[in-house]
Amino acid sequence: MDSKNSGTVPSKDASDANGAVEIAYRHIRAAIISGDLRSGETLQEAKLAERIGVSRTPIREALSRLGNEGLVVLERYRRGQVASFSMADVAEIFRLRAKLEGHGARRAALRITPAQIAHLEAIESEMEAVFADLGWHRHLSRFDELNNEFHATIARAADSPRLEKILASSLELPASIFNQYSEPVDERTKRTHRQHNEIIAALKTRNPDWAEAAMSGHLFSILHDPKPDPES
Repeated sequence: MDSKNSGTVPSKDASDANGAVEIAYRHIRAAIISGDLRSGETLQEAKLAERIGVSRTPIREALSRLGNEGLVVLERYRRGQVASFSMADVAEIFRLRAKLEGHGARRAALRITPAQIAHLEAIESEMEAVFADLGWHRHLSRFDELNNEFHATIARAADSPRLEKILASSLELPASIFNQYSEPVDERTKRTHRQHNEIIAALKTRNPDWAEAAMSGHLFSILHDPKPDPES
């Protein structure tokens, strides 16, 4: 037996299975974040498998992965539901993110490369262009994708694999949760652009205190003026 090939190369079947899990995971996750799958909705493996075009096994693994992220609640017999979030949940999530990403921005200020700064500037420019062209009603999907890359770039620049891993698995929230805010979405979006530009400026000047404060303030501001939770 060729030792170079023994146990080191995954089979095609294994690669295909992993690919199916990733497809299922991304599809279900995107549907939850966009609100296509709503809070409390039951997730039936057979229907999801038919919808996505994979077998039930990768669906089951994808739901388990989403359960670990807090977006899905797994009940007995692996029956799943889309997680529900109260305003208290939202507050906790963003307070945690503000602490973690503020720390990441502090580290990044002393480690970020010119190429990474240029990437952040390009992302923010595209975010502003998409918003200007489409308005907030239609820009959301691309905006969220770019916003995630903006934050992920700073996490990578922090050069802390442990922090990056924690942030990669941190909770995202369904877009519908922000319907509970009285502040107009377009105003919140405009503020996000201003804050992103301030974060970039802090990183360019290599000022860790400013970078940490700018990132933490950006995430705390998302909690601005929520409507009261009627159940609280």
